[in-house]
Amino acid sequence: MLSDLRRILIACAVTAFTSAPALAAPPPGGPGGSGGGPPSGPTPYADFIKTATVLPGLIPIVKKDGKVYLALSKDQIGADFIETSVPSTGLGGYGPAPGEPYVAPARILRFERVDDQIIIRWPNTYARVRTGSPAAIDTQASMPASIIAVAPIAAQDDQHVVISANAFLGDVANFSAMFDNVIQNPMHGYRLDPERSYFAATKAFPQNDVLRVAQTWSADKPNLIDSAPDARSLEVDMTYNLIAAPHDGYVPRLADPRVGYFEQGLIDFTREDQEDRGLQYVTRWNFAPADPAHPSNATNPIIYYLSNTIPEQYRNTVKEALLTWNDAYKRIGILNAVQVQDQPNDPNWDPEDIRHNMVRWVANTQPLYGAEALIVDDPRTGEELNVGVNVDATGGAAAGFVYRFMIAPARGLSDSPAQEEAFNQELERAIVLHESGHDMGLQHNFIGSLAYTAKDLQSKAFTSRYGIASSVMEYSPVANIWPKGTSNGDYEQTVLGPYDYYAIRYGYAYIPGAKRPEDELPTLRRWASDWTNPSHRFASDEDAQGFGIGHSVDPRVEMFDLTNDPMAWCGKEVSMWHGVMDSVNARFPWHGRSYDQARRAFMVPLGAYLTCATRPADTIGGEYLSRNAAGDPHEEMPLQAVPLSEEQKAWGLLDRWLFSDAAWHFNPAVLTRLTYSELSSLNNNQSWFYNPPDRHDVPVVEIAAQAQDRALRQLFAPLTLTRVDELQTKYPGHHTMTLVDLFQWAQRSMFGDLTNGHEMQDGVVRRNLQMRFVKQLGTMWTSPAAGTPPDAQALAHLELERVVRDGNAALGSSRLDDLTRAHVEALVAIARQMLNAHANVPSAAPPQMGGYPVNLR
Repeated sequence: MLSDLRRILIACAVTAFTSAPALAAPPPGGPGGSGGGPPSGPTPYADFIKTATVLPGLIPIVKKDGKVYLALSKDQIGADFIETSVPSTGLGGYGPAPGEPYVAPARILRFERVDDQIIIRWPNTYARVRTGSPAAIDTQASMPASIIAVAPIAAQDDQHVVISANAFLGDVANFSAMFDNVIQNPMHGYRLDPERSYFAATKAFPQNDVLRVAQTWSADKPNLIDSAPDARSLEVDMTYNLIAAPHDGYVPRLADPRVGYFEQGLIDFTREDQEDRGLQYVTRWNFAPADPAHPSNATNPIIYYLSNTIPEQYRNTVKEALLTWNDAYKRIGILNAVQVQDQPNDPNWDPEDIRHNMVRWVANTQPLYGAEALIVDDPRTGEELNVGVNVDATGGAAAGFVYRFMIAPARGLSDSPAQEEAFNQELERAIVLHESGHDMGLQHNFIGSLAYTAKDLQSKAFTSRYGIASSVMEYSPVANIWPKGTSNGDYEQTVLGPYDYYAIRYGYAYIPGAKRPEDELPTLRRWASDWTNPSHRFASDEDAQGFGIGHSVDPRVEMFDLTNDPMAWCGKEVSMWHGVMDSVNARFPWHGRSYDQARRAFMVPLGAYLTCATRPADTIGGEYLSRNAAGDPHEEMPLQAVPLSEEQKAWGLLDRWLFSDAAWHFNPAVLTRLTYSELSSLNNNQSWFYNPPDRHDVPVVEIAAQAQDRALRQLFAPLTLTRVDELQTKYPGHHTMTLVDLFQWAQRSMFGDLTNGHEMQDGVVRRNLQMRFVKQLGTMWTSPAAGTPPDAQALAHLELERVVRDGNAALGSSRLDDLTRAHVEALVAIARQMLNAHANVPSAAPPQMGGYPVNLR
């Protein structure tokens, strides 16, 4: 499906873990021990290293008798380091990719001495306090730290303290949570095997140490991950980085909800007059321009290194995308902020040196995420220390489908390899531009599409200057495609939009006279006050994701839409893609190709069709949400009702393109060609090699049911129902919809008029929808989900009574065929059974939401 394809190219959700993990036990002997009884006292350092290899670096690494040690200097005891946990190998597309830094958050780490032991600790750094103040004393006692390990001192002298690094052979990263997230079944879960884990590599650089541990994760009954020779035993290389915490005089910048930056959250105990203790610093790079008050070169630029894994045909495109950000920094007087170099052909040059910001191509057996930003920042201040981009190598192949199966058929273009490659270059540029925007600290901006009109997006002169949305941080559809006969702008966002310039100014522009973050607030608040300007609006993941319970309230905040009238755009889209799918036979399969190609040519535009067919459900019962602060120019009310006329329009689209039987009528001559090729292999049963579907055809009826149910879950989620039920408490009558509207519109879409005999004209898609909807109404009456309002339960009861009444009237007709009669009788029987069942009173409390996931894709 195209929604899945887009996730391959640009998106899926990655949760940032903020709690300290439980650590697996290290190998026998304990941290720093060798087993066989209590350790003896520390050995003199000079004697200890006589038969050892010492790697000089931030913390010298000592390798002795097959073991690994850290040689701390006396001034490093009690000092702050930043520790990161990053997998160097992946799971073949099932979990975190190589180099992904979000397995665990970057944390401050300290080595603290107690007698002849070193405590390896993550101190609690969430509190912002004044040194020596009562708050500093209190928070130290009240806010817990986390201990990684207690390591006996193995050797020492006046300048050195040596400890075993065995603590890092345990599950410091809490990688077990990654397996649990993928497998989601404890019967088939993976656990760390300390007997088969060891230090695979150790490296010491001037600003960081690298401890790479080869971990063995084992499962007795694996049933999912089949990209290893033996799925019972998976080797994962986990790279632990110990990084010098910066002391460069960096002044953090305070975040503002009107401008989208990732934030480093702290608790502020420095003032007693605050309503909220929360303190958010923006995540950003410290460019340190030579003369902040005047245009000058960055003394600490971001230097990206292009990995030698990047295909030659994309290297220039990637470089140009990265350098595009200099356009924004030049406007605020920071010159040569972003630089790009190829990875040197030098065996001594190492990508794991923290000073190297890498852009990598990552191979997987199946598409995983499209592309992903990589950020390591100082958890005390938000200052970025290392950034990068991973690009999923399988995304390039999938991207070729977009031109072949969408652009060319919709636009009436030829099957041109040259044009296909040109589109792929445009798409790769857009992807890298988006991901490197995250590197600059920027969040997604899912309201950016509303800045432009349809006419704007049909003009190449416009889109080549301003893009197809106000920001590269928007998730645009897989391409900006308009029907044949209509002019068409650029397919992808290949330039910075006006919001990007606006946001970069907020995060990076020099503010004269400011010594502390608070000194910048008057200027920052003024800069952030332009939220009502369509070109400067911001809204991110938390406003766009319903989390399955109807949380999203503002239908303007959407992924994969375009124009300032997305419903009108979607109406054109579904009509266009329906026509493309009905015409697959005119192009595919190519001569000599299997009918798998025709199947793909149908499924790829079907994904775009499904996205737009279900999208109007987000408008029902919605409210426009403003991020204005009080007193902003052109200030809007924080909440405004979506007008009834817009909700009626949205339901009309659902009725025509999702719930109707005609929506799922495709050309039979096409459907009979959409099969797949069987494969056979004696020794290869991996799903990435051969994973056939249950059916040889495309299950249109099943796909229709899944799409319809997705919309119905949103429309009748307890939170949606509660919001609709309470709209009348905030807005005048008939200004927006009511629960009565919702149930009546649904009844008309699902059943029409049962008494008129038209049921005989319905097909299997419609009959199945009616059956599922009656059961949904019954569940709402007999065992409603927690948070379902009583008004909704009562209306469900009323609609069940109507089904019985109208169904019985229809059964009085002698014109019904057997299938229609059987179907209507079943509807009546189910409705009557539900009406006769005992009704439960739902809990008044709506389902609770957890924290919002942080998505850097």
